Amino acid sequence: MKENCEIIYKNLEKKEKYENTIKQVVNECFEKENLTKSNLYISITLTNEQEIEKINKQYRNIDRATDVLSFPMFEKDELNEIINNNENINEQTDILGDIVISIPRVYEQAEEYGHSFERELAYMVVHGFYHLMGYDHIEDEDKKEMRKKEEYILEGLGIKRETSTEKSNKELENIEKKEKSKKNKTSNSNYLDAWKNAINGIIYATTTQKNIKIQLVLAVLVVIVSLFFDLNRAEFLCFIFTIILILLAEMFNTAVETVVDLYVDVYHPKAKIAKDVAAGGVVIASINAIIVAYFLFFDKISSIGISFIENIINSPVHLAFSVIVIVVVAIVTLIAMARTNKHKLLNHKFIPSGFTTLAFAINTIIWIATQSQRTTVNTIIITLSLVLTILVSASRIESKAHKLSEVIFSACVGIIIVLVLYGTAFEMVRLQIL
Repeated sequence: MKENCEIIYKNLEKKEKYENTIKQVVNECFEKENLTKSNLYISITLTNEQEIEKINKQYRNIDRATDVLSFPMFEKDELNEIINNNENINEQTDILGDIVISIPRVYEQAEEYGHSFERELAYMVVHGFYHLMGYDHIEDEDKKEMRKKEEYILEGLGIKRETSTEKSNKELENIEKKEKSKKNKTSNSNYLDAWKNAINGIIYATTTQKNIKIQLVLAVLVVIVSLFFDLNRAEFLCFIFTIILILLAEMFNTAVETVVDLYVDVYHPKAKIAKDVAAGGVVIASINAIIVAYFLFFDKISSIGISFIENIINSPVHLAFSVIVIVVVAIVTLIAMARTNKHKLLNHKFIPSGFTTLAFAINTIIWIATQSQRTTVNTIIITLSLVLTILVSASRIESKAHKLSEVIFSACVGIIIVLVLYGTAFEMVRLQIL
Protein backbone atom coordinates (compact mmCIF):
# COMPACT_ATOMS: atom_id res chain seq x y z
CA MET A 1 0.00 0.00 0.00
CA LYS A 2 1.30 3.45 -0.95
CA GLU A 3 2.36 5.71 1.93
CA ASN A 4 0.66 9.07 1.55
CA CYS A 5 2.98 10.93 3.89
CA GLU A 6 6.53 11.02 5.18
CA ILE A 7 6.95 12.20 8.77
CA ILE A 8 10.22 13.89 9.75
CA TYR A 9 11.25 14.87 13.29
CA LYS A 10 13.51 17.89 13.74
CA ASN A 11 14.78 18.75 17.23
CA LEU A 12 11.84 16.79 18.61
CA GLU A 13 11.31 13.40 20.22
CA LYS A 14 9.52 10.82 18.08
CA LYS A 15 6.09 9.75 19.38
CA GLU A 16 3.69 7.16 18.02
CA LYS A 17 0.58 9.19 18.85
CA TYR A 18 1.75 11.96 16.51
CA GLU A 19 2.16 9.53 13.60
CA ASN A 20 -1.12 7.71 14.18
CA THR A 21 -3.12 10.97 14.07
CA ILE A 22 -1.22 12.41 11.11
CA LYS A 23 -1.43 9.29 8.93
CA GLN A 24 -5.11 8.89 9.67
CA VAL A 25 -5.82 12.49 8.69
CA VAL A 26 -3.63 12.44 5.56
CA ASN A 27 -5.24 9.21 4.34
CA GLU A 28 -8.68 10.76 4.80
CA CYS A 29 -7.60 13.88 2.91
CA PHE A 30 -6.24 11.81 0.03
CA GLU A 31 -9.43 9.76 -0.06
CA LYS A 32 -11.77 12.75 -0.14
CA GLU A 33 -9.70 14.62 -2.77
CA ASN A 34 -9.26 11.58 -5.05
CA LEU A 35 -5.49 11.41 -4.61
CA THR A 36 -5.23 7.78 -3.46
CA LYS A 37 -4.36 6.52 -6.96
CA SER A 38 -1.95 9.34 -7.69
CA ASN A 39 1.82 9.20 -7.26
CA LEU A 40 1.76 12.11 -4.81
CA TYR A 41 2.75 12.15 -1.16
CA ILE A 42 3.25 14.80 1.57
CA SER A 43 6.34 15.54 3.65
CA ILE A 44 5.39 16.60 7.19
CA THR A 45 8.06 17.94 9.53
CA LEU A 46 7.33 18.06 13.27
CA THR A 47 9.55 20.49 15.15
CA ASN A 48 9.74 23.06 17.97
CA GLU A 49 9.07 26.80 18.02
CA GLN A 50 12.71 27.80 17.57
CA GLU A 51 13.10 25.72 14.42
CA ILE A 52 9.82 26.82 12.81
CA GLU A 53 10.81 30.42 13.52
CA LYS A 54 14.07 29.86 11.60
CA ILE A 55 12.18 28.31 8.68
CA ASN A 56 9.66 31.15 8.70
CA LYS A 57 12.49 33.68 8.61
CA GLN A 58 14.45 31.84 5.90
CA TYR A 59 11.64 31.19 3.45
CA ARG A 60 9.04 33.88 4.23
CA ASN A 61 11.24 36.62 5.76
CA ILE A 62 9.01 36.68 8.87
CA ASP A 63 11.05 36.66 12.06
CA ARG A 64 8.62 34.94 14.45
CA ALA A 65 7.31 31.50 15.34
CA THR A 66 3.99 30.19 14.01
CA ASP A 67 1.92 27.02 14.27
CA VAL A 68 2.00 25.59 10.73
CA LEU A 69 3.73 26.38 7.43
CA SER A 70 2.88 25.01 3.99
CA PHE A 71 5.11 24.89 0.91
CA PRO A 72 3.14 23.67 -2.15
CA MET A 73 4.86 22.23 -5.20
CA PHE A 74 1.98 22.61 -7.67
CA GLU A 75 -0.49 25.25 -8.77
CA LYS A 76 -4.18 24.46 -8.32
CA ASP A 77 -4.70 23.91 -12.07
CA GLU A 78 -1.80 21.47 -12.24
CA LEU A 79 -3.29 19.43 -9.39
CA ASN A 80 -6.69 19.28 -11.06
CA GLU A 81 -5.01 17.91 -14.17
CA ILE A 82 -3.18 15.27 -12.11
CA ILE A 83 -6.40 14.22 -10.36
CA ASN A 84 -8.29 13.95 -13.65
CA ASN A 85 -5.58 11.84 -15.28
CA ASN A 86 -4.84 9.27 -12.57
CA GLU A 87 -4.76 6.48 -15.11
CA ASN A 88 -1.71 8.01 -16.81
CA ILE A 89 0.35 8.34 -13.62
CA ASN A 90 3.82 6.82 -13.79
CA GLU A 91 5.32 4.72 -11.01
CA GLN A 92 7.72 7.39 -9.74
CA THR A 93 6.36 9.22 -6.69
CA ASP A 94 6.21 12.99 -6.56
CA ILE A 95 5.85 15.31 -3.57
CA LEU A 96 2.65 17.34 -3.23
CA GLY A 97 4.40 19.72 -0.84
CA ASP A 98 5.92 20.21 2.60
CA ILE A 99 4.10 20.95 5.85
CA VAL A 100 5.96 22.10 8.97
CA ILE A 101 4.14 21.93 12.32
CA SER A 102 5.24 23.30 15.70
CA ILE A 103 4.25 20.64 18.25
CA PRO A 104 4.65 22.95 21.30
CA ARG A 105 2.30 25.41 19.61
CA VAL A 106 -0.21 22.59 18.99
CA TYR A 107 -0.23 21.75 22.72
CA GLU A 108 -0.59 25.43 23.59
CA GLN A 109 -3.51 26.07 21.22
CA ALA A 110 -5.28 22.87 22.22
CA GLU A 111 -5.33 24.08 25.82
CA GLU A 112 -6.28 27.61 24.77
CA TYR A 113 -9.28 26.52 22.67
CA GLY A 114 -10.36 23.79 25.08
CA HIS A 115 -10.10 20.65 22.96
CA SER A 116 -7.77 17.68 22.67
CA PHE A 117 -4.22 17.67 21.36
CA GLU A 118 -5.25 15.15 18.69
CA ARG A 119 -7.98 17.47 17.40
CA GLU A 120 -5.61 20.44 17.17
CA LEU A 121 -2.89 18.38 15.45
CA ALA A 122 -5.47 16.98 13.02
CA TYR A 123 -6.62 20.50 12.19
CA MET A 124 -3.03 21.66 11.57
CA VAL A 125 -2.51 18.77 9.13
CA VAL A 126 -5.81 19.40 7.31
CA HIS A 127 -5.16 23.15 7.16
CA GLY A 128 -1.67 22.60 5.75
CA PHE A 129 -2.97 20.00 3.28
CA TYR A 130 -5.52 22.34 1.71
CA HIS A 131 -2.89 25.06 1.36
CA LEU A 132 -0.89 22.50 -0.64
CA MET A 133 -4.02 21.92 -2.72
CA GLY A 134 -4.09 25.61 -3.66
CA TYR A 135 -6.71 26.92 -1.21
CA ASP A 136 -6.26 30.06 0.89
CA HIS A 137 -8.26 32.25 3.27
CA ILE A 138 -7.60 35.79 2.08
CA GLU A 139 -10.98 36.47 0.49
CA ASP A 140 -14.14 35.66 2.48
CA GLU A 141 -15.50 33.29 -0.17
CA ASP A 142 -12.20 31.39 -0.40
CA LYS A 143 -12.03 31.24 3.40
CA LYS A 144 -15.53 29.76 3.66
CA GLU A 145 -14.73 27.14 1.03
CA MET A 146 -11.47 26.15 2.74
CA ARG A 147 -13.08 25.97 6.20
CA LYS A 148 -15.93 23.87 4.82
CA LYS A 149 -13.49 21.33 3.39
CA GLU A 150 -11.46 21.24 6.62
CA GLU A 151 -14.52 20.58 8.76
CA TYR A 152 -15.72 17.94 6.29
CA ILE A 153 -12.48 15.98 6.74
CA LEU A 154 -12.53 16.30 10.54
CA GLU A 155 -16.18 15.29 10.79
CA GLY A 156 -15.49 12.28 8.57
CA LEU A 157 -12.84 11.17 11.06
CA GLY A 158 -15.15 11.80 14.02
CA ILE A 159 -12.74 14.37 15.47
CA LYS A 160 -14.60 16.91 17.56
CA ARG A 161 -13.61 19.98 19.55
CA GLU A 162 -14.30 18.38 22.93
CA THR A 163 -11.47 16.59 24.69
CA SER A 164 -14.02 13.90 25.57
CA THR A 165 -17.78 13.40 25.29
CA GLU A 166 -17.98 13.57 29.06
CA LYS A 167 -16.90 17.23 29.21
CA SER A 168 -19.44 19.00 31.37
CA ASN A 169 -21.62 21.90 30.23
CA LYS A 170 -19.92 24.13 32.78
CA GLU A 171 -16.52 23.49 31.22
CA LEU A 172 -17.92 24.26 27.77
CA GLU A 173 -19.39 27.53 29.07
CA ASN A 174 -16.02 28.49 30.53
CA ILE A 175 -14.37 27.82 27.15
CA GLU A 176 -16.92 30.03 25.38
CA LYS A 177 -16.41 32.82 27.91
CA LYS A 178 -12.66 32.54 27.48
CA GLU A 179 -12.93 32.76 23.69
CA LYS A 180 -15.28 35.75 23.95
CA SER A 181 -12.94 37.50 26.38
CA LYS A 182 -10.05 36.97 23.95
CA LYS A 183 -12.08 38.58 21.18
CA ASN A 184 -12.94 41.51 23.40
CA LYS A 185 -9.27 42.14 24.08
CA THR A 186 -8.84 43.36 20.52
CA SER A 187 -10.92 46.45 21.36
CA ASN A 188 -10.27 49.22 23.88
CA SER A 189 -12.67 49.41 26.81
CA ASN A 190 -11.56 52.92 27.80
CA TYR A 191 -9.11 55.71 26.99
CA LEU A 192 -6.45 54.36 29.35
CA ASP A 193 -6.54 50.95 27.67
CA ALA A 194 -6.11 52.65 24.30
CA TRP A 195 -2.92 54.30 25.55
CA LYS A 196 -1.62 51.05 27.05
CA ASN A 197 -2.28 49.13 23.83
CA ALA A 198 -0.62 51.87 21.78
CA ILE A 199 2.48 51.72 23.97
CA ASN A 200 2.49 47.92 23.70
CA GLY A 201 2.45 48.34 19.93
CA ILE A 202 5.47 50.63 20.07
CA ILE A 203 7.31 48.20 22.34
CA TYR A 204 6.49 45.27 20.05
CA ALA A 205 7.74 47.14 16.99
CA THR A 206 11.00 48.20 18.64
CA THR A 207 11.55 44.72 20.08
CA THR A 208 10.91 42.59 17.01
CA GLN A 209 11.52 44.76 13.94
CA LYS A 210 15.14 45.23 12.92
CA ASN A 211 14.42 48.16 10.61
CA ILE A 212 12.65 50.12 13.36
CA LYS A 213 15.59 49.53 15.70
CA ILE A 214 17.90 50.95 13.05
CA GLN A 215 15.58 53.92 12.48
CA LEU A 216 15.52 54.72 16.22
CA VAL A 217 19.31 54.68 16.41
CA LEU A 218 19.51 56.94 13.36
CA ALA A 219 16.87 59.24 14.91
CA VAL A 220 19.02 59.74 18.01
CA LEU A 221 22.10 60.39 15.88
CA VAL A 222 20.44 62.96 13.64
CA VAL A 223 18.92 64.75 16.64
CA ILE A 224 22.41 65.04 18.10
CA VAL A 225 23.82 66.19 14.74
CA SER A 226 21.07 68.83 14.48
CA LEU A 227 22.74 70.59 17.42
CA PHE A 228 25.56 71.52 15.05
CA PHE A 229 23.20 73.67 12.99
CA ASP A 230 21.32 76.87 13.68
CA LEU A 231 17.75 75.70 13.03
CA ASN A 232 14.84 78.05 13.59
CA ARG A 233 11.53 76.78 14.99
CA ALA A 234 9.96 76.06 11.62
CA GLU A 235 13.05 74.17 10.43
CA PHE A 236 13.32 72.18 13.64
CA LEU A 237 9.60 71.30 13.48
CA CYS A 238 10.01 70.10 9.89
CA PHE A 239 13.08 68.12 10.96
CA ILE A 240 11.28 66.33 13.83
CA PHE A 241 8.17 65.67 11.73
CA THR A 242 10.34 64.00 9.07
CA ILE A 243 11.81 61.63 11.66
CA ILE A 244 8.35 60.80 13.01
CA LEU A 245 7.04 60.21 9.47
CA ILE A 246 9.71 57.57 8.77
CA LEU A 247 8.99 55.78 12.06
CA LEU A 248 5.24 55.87 11.32
CA ALA A 249 5.82 54.41 7.85
CA GLU A 250 7.92 51.58 9.34
CA MET A 251 5.24 50.81 11.94
CA PHE A 252 2.44 50.82 9.34
CA ASN A 253 4.57 48.48 7.24
CA THR A 254 4.93 46.16 10.23
CA ALA A 255 1.17 46.28 10.90
CA VAL A 256 0.33 45.43 7.28
CA GLU A 257 2.81 42.55 7.19
CA THR A 258 1.44 41.15 10.47
CA VAL A 259 -2.18 41.24 9.24
CA VAL A 260 -1.23 39.65 5.91
CA ASP A 261 0.75 36.90 7.65
CA LEU A 262 -2.22 36.25 9.94
CA TYR A 263 -4.41 35.25 6.99
CA VAL A 264 -1.86 33.91 4.51
CA ASP A 265 0.32 30.87 5.17
CA VAL A 266 1.55 30.46 1.60
CA TYR A 267 2.57 32.74 -1.25
CA HIS A 268 -0.29 34.76 -2.73
CA PRO A 269 -0.06 37.58 -5.33
CA LYS A 270 -2.42 39.87 -3.38
CA ALA A 271 -0.43 39.36 -0.19
CA LYS A 272 2.71 40.33 -2.09
CA ILE A 273 1.01 43.47 -3.41
CA ALA A 274 -0.05 44.51 0.11
CA LYS A 275 3.46 44.04 1.49
CA ASP A 276 5.10 45.75 -1.49
CA VAL A 277 2.82 48.79 -1.22
CA ALA A 278 3.51 49.10 2.52
CA ALA A 279 7.26 48.84 1.89
CA GLY A 280 6.88 51.44 -0.86
CA GLY A 281 5.45 53.82 1.73
CA VAL A 282 8.65 53.47 3.76
CA VAL A 283 10.74 54.21 0.67
CA ILE A 284 8.72 57.35 -0.08
CA ALA A 285 9.12 58.54 3.53
CA SER A 286 12.88 57.94 3.27
CA ILE A 287 13.11 59.91 0.00
CA ASN A 288 11.19 62.72 1.66
CA ALA A 289 13.73 62.67 4.52
CA ILE A 290 16.61 63.02 2.06
CA ILE A 291 14.90 66.00 0.37
CA VAL A 292 14.22 67.69 3.72
CA ALA A 293 17.80 67.09 4.88
CA TYR A 294 19.14 68.63 1.68
CA PHE A 295 17.15 71.86 2.04
CA LEU A 296 17.76 72.15 5.80
CA PHE A 297 21.47 71.36 6.01
CA PHE A 298 23.14 71.88 2.64
CA ASP A 299 23.74 75.60 3.07
CA LYS A 300 24.70 75.20 6.73
CA ILE A 301 27.39 72.52 6.39
CA SER A 302 30.14 75.05 5.67
CA SER A 303 29.64 76.74 9.07
CA ILE A 304 29.66 73.66 11.32
CA GLY A 305 32.84 74.49 13.29
CA ILE A 306 32.54 77.20 15.92
CA SER A 307 28.82 77.79 15.27
CA PHE A 308 28.05 74.48 17.02
CA ILE A 309 28.99 75.95 20.40
CA GLU A 310 27.09 79.15 19.69
CA ASN A 311 23.98 77.20 18.70
CA ILE A 312 23.97 75.35 22.02
CA ILE A 313 24.24 78.62 23.96
CA ASN A 314 21.66 80.46 21.87
CA SER A 315 19.12 77.61 21.51
CA PRO A 316 18.29 76.23 24.98
CA VAL A 317 14.83 75.17 23.77
CA HIS A 318 16.38 73.20 20.91
CA LEU A 319 18.80 71.52 23.32
CA ALA A 320 16.03 70.71 25.81
CA PHE A 321 13.76 69.23 23.14
CA SER A 322 16.62 67.20 21.67
CA VAL A 323 17.47 65.81 25.10
CA ILE A 324 13.81 64.81 25.65
CA VAL A 325 13.74 63.00 22.29
CA ILE A 326 16.91 61.10 23.24
CA VAL A 327 15.45 60.22 26.67
CA VAL A 328 12.26 58.85 25.05
CA VAL A 329 14.25 56.70 22.63
CA ALA A 330 16.48 55.48 25.47
CA ILE A 331 13.61 54.42 27.74
CA VAL A 332 11.75 52.73 24.86
CA THR A 333 14.95 50.80 24.14
CA LEU A 334 15.30 49.75 27.80
CA ILE A 335 11.66 48.62 28.00
CA ALA A 336 12.07 46.71 24.73
CA MET A 337 15.16 44.97 26.15
CA ALA A 338 13.18 44.01 29.25
CA ARG A 339 10.25 42.65 27.22
CA THR A 340 12.55 40.31 25.30
CA ASN A 341 13.37 38.64 28.65
CA LYS A 342 16.94 37.93 27.53
CA HIS A 343 18.83 39.99 30.11
CA LYS A 344 19.64 39.33 33.76
CA LEU A 345 18.91 42.85 35.02
CA LEU A 346 16.14 43.90 32.63
CA ASN A 347 13.49 41.21 32.11
CA HIS A 348 9.77 40.57 32.60
CA LYS A 349 10.31 40.79 36.38
CA PHE A 350 12.02 44.21 36.21
CA ILE A 351 10.62 46.56 33.56
CA PRO A 352 11.49 50.30 33.74
CA SER A 353 8.74 52.91 33.95
CA GLY A 354 8.65 55.18 30.90
CA PHE A 355 6.43 57.78 32.63
CA THR A 356 8.79 58.04 35.59
CA THR A 357 11.89 58.34 33.41
CA LEU A 358 10.37 61.09 31.29
CA ALA A 359 8.98 62.95 34.33
CA PHE A 360 12.35 63.05 36.13
CA ALA A 361 14.16 63.96 32.90
CA ILE A 362 11.84 66.95 32.36
CA ASN A 363 12.17 67.95 36.01
CA THR A 364 15.97 67.86 35.73
CA ILE A 365 15.87 70.00 32.55
CA ILE A 366 13.65 72.56 34.33
CA TRP A 367 16.04 72.58 37.32
CA ILE A 368 19.06 73.22 35.06
CA ALA A 369 17.22 75.91 33.07
CA THR A 370 16.21 77.84 36.21
CA GLN A 371 19.66 77.82 37.83
CA SER A 372 20.93 80.80 35.83
CA GLN A 373 18.49 83.17 37.58
CA ARG A 374 17.52 82.39 41.16
CA THR A 375 14.20 84.15 41.56
CA THR A 376 11.09 83.39 43.59
CA VAL A 377 9.18 82.47 40.44
CA ASN A 378 11.87 79.98 39.37
CA THR A 379 11.87 78.44 42.85
CA ILE A 380 8.11 77.96 42.65
CA ILE A 381 8.41 76.44 39.16
CA ILE A 382 11.05 73.89 40.15
CA THR A 383 9.13 73.01 43.35
CA LEU A 384 5.85 72.43 41.51
CA SER A 385 7.69 70.44 38.84
CA LEU A 386 9.24 68.22 41.50
CA VAL A 387 5.86 67.67 43.19
CA LEU A 388 4.28 66.63 39.87
CA THR A 389 7.21 64.33 39.14
CA ILE A 390 6.85 62.61 42.52
CA LEU A 391 3.08 62.24 42.00
CA VAL A 392 3.63 60.61 38.59
CA SER A 393 6.09 58.15 40.12
CA ALA A 394 3.80 57.41 43.06
CA SER A 395 0.88 56.74 40.70
CA ARG A 396 2.91 54.06 38.91
CA ILE A 397 3.42 52.26 42.23
CA GLU A 398 -0.13 52.85 43.44
CA SER A 399 -1.61 51.39 40.25
CA LYS A 400 0.73 48.38 40.67
CA ALA A 401 2.08 49.01 37.19
CA HIS A 402 5.64 49.07 38.58
CA LYS A 403 7.52 48.21 41.75
CA LEU A 404 9.38 50.76 43.89
CA SER A 405 12.75 49.47 42.65
CA GLU A 406 11.65 49.90 39.01
CA VAL A 407 10.50 53.47 39.67
CA ILE A 408 13.76 54.39 41.43
CA PHE A 409 15.80 52.86 38.59
CA SER A 410 13.73 54.76 36.01
CA ALA A 411 14.14 58.04 37.88
CA CYS A 412 17.92 57.57 37.98
CA VAL A 413 18.00 56.80 34.25
CA GLY A 414 16.10 60.02 33.42
CA ILE A 415 18.29 62.18 35.66
CA ILE A 416 21.59 60.64 34.53
CA ILE A 417 20.83 60.95 30.80
CA VAL A 418 19.93 64.64 31.15
CA LEU A 419 22.95 65.42 33.34
CA VAL A 420 25.33 63.66 30.97
CA LEU A 421 23.96 65.40 27.86
CA TYR A 422 23.79 68.85 29.44
CA GLY A 423 27.16 68.33 31.13
CA THR A 424 28.73 67.46 27.80
CA ALA A 425 27.18 70.54 26.15
CA PHE A 426 28.28 72.90 28.93
CA GLU A 427 31.79 71.44 28.99
CA MET A 428 32.14 72.10 25.27
CA VAL A 429 30.96 75.67 25.86
CA ARG A 430 33.50 76.14 28.66
CA LEU A 431 36.35 74.81 26.53
CA GLN A 432 35.38 77.13 23.69
CA ILE A 433 35.39 80.15 26.05
CA LEU A 434 38.83 79.20 27.38
